[in-house]
Amino acid sequence: MDLNKIMLINYKLLKTMCFVFLVCTACKSMNNSIEAQESSQAQIISCPEGWHCSFELLKNKGTKIQYDQFNYPYLTIEDGKSTVLVFKYQRNEIEGTADSGYDEYIYLNIDDFQKNINLTDESLAEVDATFSRMCFCTRESTGYFPVKIGHLKIKKINRNRFKIDFSFKLETVPQVIENINETIHY
Repeated sequence: MDLNKIMLINYKLLKTMCFVFLVCTACKSMNNSIEAQESSQAQIISCPEGWHCSFELLKNKGTKIQYDQFNYPYLTIEDGKSTVLVFKYQRNEIEGTADSGYDEYIYLNIDDFQKNINLTDESLAEVDATFSRMCFCTRESTGYFPVKIGHLKIKKINRNRFKIDFSFKLETVPQVIENINETIHY
């Protein structure tokens, strides 16, 4: 075989391999978007003025507070049998001001929406109630914290609708959001 034929075969082989690679990576991104569609997101009605608030429902997931080597908390979201309720409260940033972002998140792991839930204080651990404060603040007052003081009541209204009343207080960090009172459609 002469050199030109070998180069042509190598070129065609390389072209085919690139095509296969592109097809495989495109399929992977399609799988990610399908997984993202398994969560539901909605606007929260009772949102403080000057804030953007939303709710997300993550099916077949669970959250857990972990600690790094410096004993600072971080949250993991893993595959599981629960449904995670995520309430997101994001204060509008101050225009022209660096690092003015301030967010609070509340995470609840619910095992069964068929049952009504009524939990107080230490029993909030049953739903891994977690508060998150993200801001340009001192390291000790930003991160993820278990909620140990509060009252959570979830009442199923019908197949795809429930009412949630959650009042809570953290002793260790300041917080803006202390109550969630919503009717959620999912």
